[in-house]
Amino acid sequence: MGNRARTAAVRVAVALLAVAALVLTGCGHTGWGRPGQPLDGVGSSPSAGRGGPSDAVPVPPAAVQGGTGTSSDRLAATVVAGVEGYWRERFPVEFGRRWVNIHGFHAVDPKDAATPVPCVRRALDLAEQAAYCPRLDTVAWDRTGLLPRLREEYGDGAVLVALAHEIGHAVQDRLDIDVGYQVREPDRFPTILLEGMADCFAGVVVRAAVDGGVAGVRLAPAELDRSLSALLSFRDPVGMTAGGNAHGDAFDRASAFLDGYGDGDGARRCATMSVRTQTFTQRGFSSASDAATGGTLPVAELLEAMVPDARAWFGRLVSDRGRPWRAPDLAVGSAGCSGAAGVQGPVRYCAKDGTLSASVDQLAAVHYARGDYAGGELVASRYALAAVGALGRPVRGAEAGRTAVCLTGAYTRALFDRGAGTGFGLSPGDIDEAVDELINQDLAARDAAGRAPEGDLGFRRIEQFRAGALGGPAGCGV
Repeated sequence: MGNRARTAAVRVAVALLAVAALVLTGCGHTGWGRPGQPLDGVGSSPSAGRGGPSDAVPVPPAAVQGGTGTSSDRLAATVVAGVEGYWRERFPVEFGRRWVNIHGFHAVDPKDAATPVPCVRRALDLAEQAAYCPRLDTVAWDRTGLLPRLREEYGDGAVLVALAHEIGHAVQDRLDIDVGYQVREPDRFPTILLEGMADCFAGVVVRAAVDGGVAGVRLAPAELDRSLSALLSFRDPVGMTAGGNAHGDAFDRASAFLDGYGDGDGARRCATMSVRTQTFTQRGFSSASDAATGGTLPVAELLEAMVPDARAWFGRLVSDRGRPWRAPDLAVGSAGCSGAAGVQGPVRYCAKDGTLSASVDQLAAVHYARGDYAGGELVASRYALAAVGALGRPVRGAEAGRTAVCLTGAYTRALFDRGAGTGFGLSPGDIDEAVDELINQDLAARDAAGRAPEGDLGFRRIEQFRAGALGGPAGCGV
């Protein structure tokens, strides 16, 4: 994020997630792994339409090959059996085609050179990864590195998300949405779309697990944030373009997952995703300066560039709806009005006199923990709350906080859509920072009394932000 007229850039490397170095990558349908480490042979041959009626002989459910009976081995076996069982039941209902069981599941110790692994030259190639191989219709995962790490950092739900994503690629193949399409029509079926579909199918399964619809697997709603955080930690490196082998930034991945998790036709929505229906925010650096700095603005420069822009945007939002309002400036270093405004966080909106204030030290703490637009998002959320008040709506209560988050998403999208050289805007990684802030803290959702909506998870805050980012102010009911 920055003032592109001055070629200022934005981006602080997010050190928040312990396994953030792991990103989904590879060739064809692949899975959770390290950047720049494609799995040899994965996706090298199109599938044969396994979901059609030509499969005359049923394939029995496959047992997991490998493993020594550790707790992670047992969990993975339970998860793949439960997830495939879910699709075995739901696939005919959703798509009118019978499910053909996956041919193989492999729990791999990458350090065991003697272990045969499908679609890779050696077991070590699967280190810290999970993958679906369409050529052999198999799912394989690192049982000694990846799975224990996911459980330690994010809980058992992370294993569900990871393996449901890989089985999501098997769902694609059974719908004949396979790597053959990608080879023949790469513009229509880029990797980022196919990976988004798999994230979406994972969202379908996670929703079923929360609702008790996956045999042997139950995920408590309180675990959703940690499980989604695991998925988001596998986002693409900052500055990677949306073409080629890109899998998506944090917003892209969360957005696809939420499409599947939502009520109703999640599975069908996943199956009909296209480059026309999906909004991808993954993009490369627009200048050498942006790339060289990684895109970071110090707090003072952030406020200097952003505050006038936010004032103007939210001022227009209110005036376009026939209400008189001059958006306030942001008083830096001021404590703001007394009382509840102080517990809103680093940036405060004072309902009593309509002013905004900020603590540079508190804002800097957010800035250095998660990136400059994590702090910028908080600035936007307070202008959003002030705009809610100017529109004559309550600024206290759960609805006020949710609307503030949603309008922050709408403003962020407006910044994203600006072309280079058109003033203040976003750089690669900024939306990742916003998503990180939303899933980890409730500051953007606090109302004028300093209270966030009771019971709302970070998962829901991302959902609210996304509604504004995709639907604009109208998506927020404004």
